[in-house]
Amino acid sequence: MSIRRNLGKMGGASFVAFALNLSAVVIVSRILTPEEVGIYSVSVAVLGMAHIFRDFGVAQYLVQIKEVGTKEFREAFSVTLYSSWLLAGIVFAVREPFSIFYGHPGIAEILTILSANFLIMPFGTPLLALMNRELQFHFLATNLWLSTLVQTVVTVVCAYAGQSYLSMAWGALAALVFKVLWLNYVRPGEIFMWPTFKGLGNVLKFGSLTSLASIIKEFGTGAPDLILGRTLGFVDVAFFSRANGLKKMITARVVALIRSVYFPTFSSELRKGGDGAALYSHSMKYIVGVMAPLFAVMAIVSEPIILFLFGEQWGRAAPIATLICTYAMFVTPYTFYNLSLIAAGELKTNLWVESSIQGAQILVLICSIWLSLEHVVMLFGVVTLVQVVCVQHALNLTFNLGFIRHFKIILPSIFLIPFSSLGPIVIVLYSEEIIYSNNSFIILVMAGLLAVVGWLIGVFVTHHPIKREIEGVSAIVRRRFINDK
Repeated sequence: MSIRRNLGKMGGASFVAFALNLSAVVIVSRILTPEEVGIYSVSVAVLGMAHIFRDFGVAQYLVQIKEVGTKEFREAFSVTLYSSWLLAGIVFAVREPFSIFYGHPGIAEILTILSANFLIMPFGTPLLALMNRELQFHFLATNLWLSTLVQTVVTVVCAYAGQSYLSMAWGALAALVFKVLWLNYVRPGEIFMWPTFKGLGNVLKFGSLTSLASIIKEFGTGAPDLILGRTLGFVDVAFFSRANGLKKMITARVVALIRSVYFPTFSSELRKGGDGAALYSHSMKYIVGVMAPLFAVMAIVSEPIILFLFGEQWGRAAPIATLICTYAMFVTPYTFYNLSLIAAGELKTNLWVESSIQGAQILVLICSIWLSLEHVVMLFGVVTLVQVVCVQHALNLTFNLGFIRHFKIILPSIFLIPFSSLGPIVIVLYSEEIIYSNNSFIILVMAGLLAVVGWLIGVFVTHHPIKREIEGVSAIVRRRFINDK
């Protein structure tokens, strides 16, 4: 019951945050040019690895440690402070070299603004981790949608004011300032303490392994912008960013929502002696049942989505988005593998898995020296295969979870993909001649409705476990409606 309640709180806040983010992206995409968006994307990619070091694994450390007292919290705060302030100086120092490397002064301007984030982070990140550990999701939910609102307003206002690529940087800084103020309002006085150099060994040991794995993963996340920005240019980076952003925009909030509850819950069950294999596969049955059909539908309707949201100048991103969403669909059975391995204490296993996946991606991206953007994205299928093989092997080693056992458990969720996809396929094929007109919104509405109806039919026909959740929610709604009457 508590898991459902917590998911409900964070789900509502995530929906509001998603709507605000979507509004900001739509508005800004119509104000700024692809090159301006590309400049900001490259700058954020440069900061990607720095963000991993900002708390040195402190957030996960505070969640998974058995007990957190004043001593442990002070040690965590100290590590966050030292690492974040050091990074602030490094980012500020390298802003000009990166600007010269990419041949645009805007890189230095953006990095100057965003370097201030690292000075502010230590006064909020440990408190945020503590609230996650204590499951204070009512405060976390409020903080999420309010900080997103601040970021959206500041970004849009700055864009209209002619701040160009700097508008998104100002929005990010404003959101962080508000978040820190809000957290300290809710937990007054807890973060204001003198840092220490004593007793940091446990935090540093845990953080070194988790941060190294996170660095590798973050580098892989930012690698497309970093490498393509150099080999293909800012315009191609912008098209890739919009295509990849479509996947992130729709799914990031769902993943973040489940992630916030999944990690502490999975860790707790393992400490109680639970079967890691069963816990993981049964969790994935629900996640695949929602995410895989969603990715499939997004791949089908990527063109009308992009044209409706961003305009015809971004039409080239549509086929790229289709490929990205298709590949994402195949890896949904392995969502949260890294959190599961960390919860089990398999930090080194998680490290080699991330190294293998990101190494394969970097090799594919280097091919952009010779290939076009579209051909490089096609090769991402190789990265998907590497990820499936490596993660499955790691889960087998850690939890004795073989592929056949895992596949059998999630099979009902896979069956939901054709149920959800049939309607959108018919709509898109029928509407092929009018995609580039003003009917994109109508196409999206019709395809979305048919996808939801098809998904619901699939859930009830296959007797998927989600059926019980839907019936439970329906029963609550009926009882409340009857009581209101």
